[in-house]
Amino acid sequence: MIYFITGASDRLGCELAKLLLEDGEKVVGLSRTKPDYEVDFLKLDLTNEDSIREAANEIAKTDGEISLVNCAGVMARETENNFAEISRVFLTNTMGPILLENLLFDKIRVEGGEFVNIISTSATRGDIRQPIYSSSKWGLRGFTLGLSERLKGSRARAISFVPGGFLSRMAEKIDKQIADPENWAPVADVAKMLYEVLKTPRTVEISEIVVNRKYEIKEEQ
Repeated sequence: MIYFITGASDRLGCELAKLLLEDGEKVVGLSRTKPDYEVDFLKLDLTNEDSIREAANEIAKTDGEISLVNCAGVMARETENNFAEISRVFLTNTMGPILLENLLFDKIRVEGGEFVNIISTSATRGDIRQPIYSSSKWGLRGFTLGLSERLKGSRARAISFVPGGFLSRMAEKIDKQIADPENWAPVADVAKMLYEVLKTPRTVEISEIVVNRKYEIKEEQ
């Protein structure tokens, strides 16, 4: 098994890659620039069709089973009426991953493996703070559930991993005054949960798993 991770430079992708590398797994980071830790690298820009097709062609040359883990994601930086910004968010969070996974669908369905898309708990409800981001992840969630149905009876699976309440770099870029990190779930804990999901035998079907922080832990009286 080879793990291809988009967004390998962000906190969740980075923590997951390091866990897999420590376990002796083969990992390839997919991003526009090389991650700042030792990992194999394949250039990928999810907003560029040619880049997606070139990366898919390289990944398709891999022998045997692969796991494509999509940790990439961006939030809107401008107003909700900015068409270029809406396009950037949907290209990165929805359209790019959909094209990449469609291009690799036949390989994974026949040879075995999995698609794992990192969604967001905001994609399970309305979000007044980041409606463009949440709707883009909502679209990716729907696509992943469709993939899961298409892969039934095969050696492959598709999983929506839906975390909430952890501090990512993209959130910090949008809101410099973001809440105290102590109020967020440690990203390392979320990465460990994702790691365990990836290590679950593919004889076990997992279509969606939701994890979130505990908002308040009260001491027993």
